[in-house]
Amino acid sequence: MEPNSQSAEPKPAYTGRPRKDDNFKFYDGALNKLLLDKLPSACIKFGRIDTLALAKATGNARFTIYRWLNEQRLSKNAIRSLLKVSAETEERKKKGKLKKDDLIPFFDLG
Repeated sequence: MEPNSQSAEPKPAYTGRPRKDDNFKFYDGALNKLLLDKLPSACIKFGRIDTLALAKATGNARFTIYRWLNEQRLSKNAIRSLLKVSAETEERKKKGKLKKDDLIPFFDLG
């Protein structure tokens, strides 16, 4: 029996840095918007999250930061590292520090 060519094939998962010519809206997610509001300005560049600066601040690989933003899910260690980065700044222009309650909707239970 030949496979059905009309069978539903899963969409490719987006992982890593988005391509420049891609229509994928990498920076439109709720997690991205939250981090833009709450992270220190050292982690923001040209109105977007500076993934390299955030990777250095959290001690994670840059690929990991992209995965967080793509999947909109965070591990317990990711939440800890983001809370630490937010707590270490004393910027007055920030809208407020990140809190656990802010990040709970993105906690990956699986």
